[in-house]
Amino acid sequence: MNTNLDLQKYKDLARAVAAEGCVLLRNEKDALPLKSGARVAVFGRAQDAYYKSGTGSGGMVNTAPVASILEVLEQEPGLRIDVDIKTLYQTWIAEHPFESGSGWACEPWFQAEMPLELSMVQQAAARCDSAVVVIGRTAGEDQDNTAQEGSYMLTATEWNMLDAVCSAFSKTIVLLNVGNLIDMQWVETFQPAAVVYLWQGGEMGAYAAADILTGRVNPCGKLSDTIAKNIQDYPAAANYGDAHQTEYCEDIYVGYRYFETFAPEKVLYPFGFGLSYSTFSIETIRFIQR
Repeated sequence: MNTNLDLQKYKDLARAVAAEGCVLLRNEKDALPLKSGARVAVFGRAQDAYYKSGTGSGGMVNTAPVASILEVLEQEPGLRIDVDIKTLYQTWIAEHPFESGSGWACEPWFQAEMPLELSMVQQAAARCDSAVVVIGRTAGEDQDNTAQEGSYMLTATEWNMLDAVCSAFSKTIVLLNVGNLIDMQWVETFQPAAVVYLWQGGEMGAYAAADILTGRVNPCGKLSDTIAKNIQDYPAAANYGDAHQTEYCEDIYVGYRYFETFAPEKVLYPFGFGLSYSTFSIETIRFIQR
C-alpha cells in the first residue's frame, strides 16, 4: 500500500475550502477586493493569532505552525501594510501575551484587545487607503458561548475600536475569525464598508483570508443560520443553557422557519445570505404560457 501523501495537495485543498466558505455580508464603497498597491492598516489583536478551530478535542489536533492574518497579508506583493500600526500592536502584545488558559478546553473566549487612541487611528487613516479590523473568538467543548461580553457580545474595548476605526477610515473591512455567529448590532451602528465571516478555517485559514481580500477567490459562502438583530429575538433564547432541562418552545419553527413566519422584521441577515464580487441582473426576456 502506498502511504506517501502529497501534503501540499491537502494544504491547497484546505485553503480552497476555507476561502470558498467565507461569507461576505457587506461590501460598500468598492472596499473589496483590495486594489493592488493598497496601503492597509491592520487593527485588532486577533491579527496576530489566528483561531484555526474551537476548543476541546478539535482544538487539540496537531498541525504545522498556523500563520497569522497579519503575517500572510505582509507576504502579499500587492499590499503595503502600515508599519507604525503593526509596531504598536507588536509592542502591546509582547506586554499582553496570548492567554491559553489551563485545563481541558479552558482557553478564554477572546484575547484582551488593545485600546486605541483616536488621534493615532486618524494619523493612520491619513497614510492608508483601507483599514482591516480582525475580531476573534473561540469556544467549544466545555466552553460554550454565552450572551456575555467577550463571547457572543463584543467587549467595550472592541466597540471602541470599531468606533474609532470606522470614524477615521472611509473603507473599514471587518474580518470575523469566529466559529459561530456573534452579535452584529455594531454593523448598523458603525456602518463599516465591508464585513466578512472568515469562520475558523484550520491551518490554512489565514491564507484563505488573503485570497478573499485580494480577489484571487470570489467569496461564495452562504449563511447556514439567520442573523437576528438581537439575541433575544431568537425563539430559543429564553430557554437556552438550563443545566437540568431544555424546553423546545419553538416547536417546528426552528431557525429560519420562525423568522419567516413570525418575525421577518427582526432579521439582520437571512438564512442563505451571502454576497460576491460579481454583479449581475435577471430579467424576463419572454414568457410562454402553455
